[in-house]
Amino acid sequence: MNQTFQTKKRKNLNNKKRKEDILKLRSEGKSYKEIQSILNCSKSTISYHCGDGSEKERVRSQTKNRKSIFRKISAFRNRTSKEEFDNQSFRGKVKTFKRSNKHKTHGLVNNISSNYSYQDVLNKIGDNPVCYLTGEKIDLNKPETYNLDHIIPTSKGGTNDLSNLGICIKSANTAKGDLSLDELYKLCEKIIQYKKINENKTKNTKN
Repeated sequence: MNQTFQTKKRKNLNNKKRKEDILKLRSEGKSYKEIQSILNCSKSTISYHCGDGSEKERVRSQTKNRKSIFRKISAFRNRTSKEEFDNQSFRGKVKTFKRSNKHKTHGLVNNISSNYSYQDVLNKIGDNPVCYLTGEKIDLNKPETYNLDHIIPTSKGGTNDLSNLGICIKSANTAKGDLSLDELYKLCEKIIQYKKINENKTKNTKN
């Protein structure tokens, strides 16, 4: 049965005149079979209007189930493939990277000396991308877990060129902030050195 037929059927079930005729004949003592013959309607329609409510509940349940499956079918037919969806997300990240224009250099469009495409970015990061700061594997299907970072921050004169693009996990990107790589490495060394000092202090205290 198609959706149009089901809609017509529901309209027939809820037809006010039909309901009145069925109830009138029923009050006159007519059987379901007699009413069916007189009005040329189905027994289920008669039961719907004359029964104890179970038929109405069955129709409501059936209608609800059909709506659910129609929604699933519609979602299935209109669903964008995961790959296409993720490509859209990745394209958005590339566009955002290219639009960054802090300290824009005169004569460059969006601070880019040579334009590049989304495919150029994919070619640069490779089929199995890893964070350029930590070496951790990156799943392009999870755009919420990574960023496209300006290796040389735009605040320090970095451009939006492909050569200045690095893919990294979000936590590493947050830690780096506006630091240059040298500044980040020196900061990490200080953190590690101080961690060792604290560990030694803790050991000495226990001894």
